[in-house]
Amino acid sequence: MNQEQLQRLLREYFDDTISETDCIVLLDYLKNTNTDTVADLIDEEMLVLNEGPEFNGFTKRKVFQRIQSDPRFTTGLIFPDEPKIIKLHRRRWLKVAVIVLIGSIGLTLYYTNKKNNAPIPVTAKSQPAKPIVPGGNKATLTLSDGSVIVLDNAQNGSIVNNGKTDVVKSKKGLLVYHALAANGAVNADNNVPVYNTLTTPKGGEYQVVLPDGTKVWLNSASSIKYPTAFIGNERRVDLSGEAYFEVAKNKDKPFYVSIHNVEVRVLGTHFNIAAYSDDNDITTTLLEGSVQVKSKSNSSVIRPGYQAIVNNNTDFIKVKEANMEKVMAWKNGYFKFDDEDISDIMKKVSRWYDVDVEYRGNFNNMKFGGSHYRYKSINELLVHLEQIGKIHFKIAGRRIIVME
Repeated sequence: MNQEQLQRLLREYFDDTISETDCIVLLDYLKNTNTDTVADLIDEEMLVLNEGPEFNGFTKRKVFQRIQSDPRFTTGLIFPDEPKIIKLHRRRWLKVAVIVLIGSIGLTLYYTNKKNNAPIPVTAKSQPAKPIVPGGNKATLTLSDGSVIVLDNAQNGSIVNNGKTDVVKSKKGLLVYHALAANGAVNADNNVPVYNTLTTPKGGEYQVVLPDGTKVWLNSASSIKYPTAFIGNERRVDLSGEAYFEVAKNKDKPFYVSIHNVEVRVLGTHFNIAAYSDDNDITTTLLEGSVQVKSKSNSSVIRPGYQAIVNNNTDFIKVKEANMEKVMAWKNGYFKFDDEDISDIMKKVSRWYDVDVEYRGNFNNMKFGGSHYRYKSINELLVHLEQIGKIHFKIAGRRIIVME
């Protein structure tokens, strides 16, 4: 769990807006994480607790008495005779106490909510043989010689070092390239560029830092092909699926992304490209800087806050203002639906949860909106969709059946 996710869950917990599933996730994380490590993450900026109303009346003694009353947690701490009100954001020891307190109070909250506010069950009664779980850091790295490294199984540290390029997998699930020689992208025997390909499966996502320092976040069911070092007067990569780029600035060496018959040219900027083969469009959305989008016979320069859309069946480039929250939702850990067809929604669900989808009925006039945390269970998402529309779901193995 990263800092952003932990921050969100803690704030929802203290606001009493946390869902049953998120409460389970949070408690499980806290119970299986070193308290010192978690305490280091909980700083003033994250919690913004100060002396908020959720802690009014809490004294040091009351905090630890509450912890001690729960047999699942032990602190081994000794209480002073004279309790004092402590400012939580200033005392590290109480950060740890808050973590344990979350467990004792949270379990009570969870079982109470489970009894009184049980979610409406999904139509399906049967459970899949293999549990359907949200996606995570999963990818394969294909080297120039055709060998494949499964990154989620690889140990942290250097995984490829040929004297020209060092490829390092960090403990945070990040792939980092370090060019050790100027000719790291060229085979010395025949002067042919050396390429690697990073591929995420359904239910996978991954981040890579290219040799020039460009950062790429790869969404599920996507791939990016790139040289192991950039030489010459340009930088080129090939993309399929979806990725968010933060391109390292280099005015003398423009950065190109090729997607089918579309090319995006940048010098240094932040942008997202969605180009799944089962979608009708290739969409480039600009967050910062400037990019040029070129199709076979047309080109267009877009500015921040806008997106260029190229239909796969035409050569026309449509430029319009973008819904930035929707575009960036996947990278920020959310689904964001904005008056979308169920078929478009289920494409995203299929890619992220690694499931197949079957339709039984006519859903042409149904539109859905709203946001949903990507790391929640698929059951919660389907229940949510059932509640806001006249639609039902059945889970059969790893297949989701959509019914009227």
